[in-house]
Amino acid sequence: MSTSTPSSIPPAALTPGMAPPSPDKEVKLISHSNLFYWWPVWALSFFMAIWTYFENHRLAIVPAHGSVVKRSDGSFDVKFKNSSDQALTSKQLELATKYTEIQQADKSQEAFKARISEQSWLGSLFVVVLVLTIIITNVPLRGLWSFLVILGVVLMAVLITLFKAWDDIFDKVGNLHIHINMAGYLTIGTAVFLIWAVATFIFDRRGYIIFTPGQIRYCEHVGASVQAFGTHGVSLEKQRDDLFRHYVLGFGSGDLILKFATGDRREIRVPNVLMIGTRLSKVEDMLRRISTTS
Repeated sequence: MSTSTPSSIPPAALTPGMAPPSPDKEVKLISHSNLFYWWPVWALSFFMAIWTYFENHRLAIVPAHGSVVKRSDGSFDVKFKNSSDQALTSKQLELATKYTEIQQADKSQEAFKARISEQSWLGSLFVVVLVLTIIITNVPLRGLWSFLVILGVVLMAVLITLFKAWDDIFDKVGNLHIHINMAGYLTIGTAVFLIWAVATFIFDRRGYIIFTPGQIRYCEHVGASVQAFGTHGVSLEKQRDDLFRHYVLGFGSGDLILKFATGDRREIRVPNVLMIGTRLSKVEDMLRRISTTS
């Protein structure tokens, strides 16, 4: 989907030594990197960590071939042995001993401290969101059919979660359940959030395009020089090729293409501009007012 808005501003609008325009006559569009669309990963990571914390289950790593025996008094006894009936290693003995120390005199000490959810759908849903985010931000998906395919995958994952069918699915593939403990969610969420925040609020702001009456200033990326152009014969084209990324993850973002009516067919592409519809309307209004007063 694209729209084209031609505008024509006479060169006389560029006056050397003119005073800087007032803020209401300046429109700045910031070009974001694809990292902006990774916000679902850190948001879901923190949500899963909070869920795991309040669920308050614990993780125990134990050797294989263990058995649980119920005693006559109602308590449970856990026994371990390795596959060859040989003596357990010191590490296995340490892990096995923790089970027998649950009922200890000092109740303030916990035998197992790592928090983890017993629900396997949490880890499964997180992996689905992570994989979809990687695909959406790196593989160009154009057209309605691509949007329907991604939407179908999301709906399928949600339905499997609602019907609690993840356990049945993973039981059939060798009990390969996906479990991530709270520390895992927090580590992933914090790392992705810090990278996302630095990219979105620091580095991305070094790549921009500014529209002022009679002039366009463009900086492609961090460290690049600022280029200045006149607005005479400039056409603006708004593109939203990737429906899922631009509409769902990007809150109405899109790519802006500037074409100049010159012999070299020069073109400037400003990708991932947030709320491009509203911002572009302001630019068009500015250019329209200048055209009528010139």
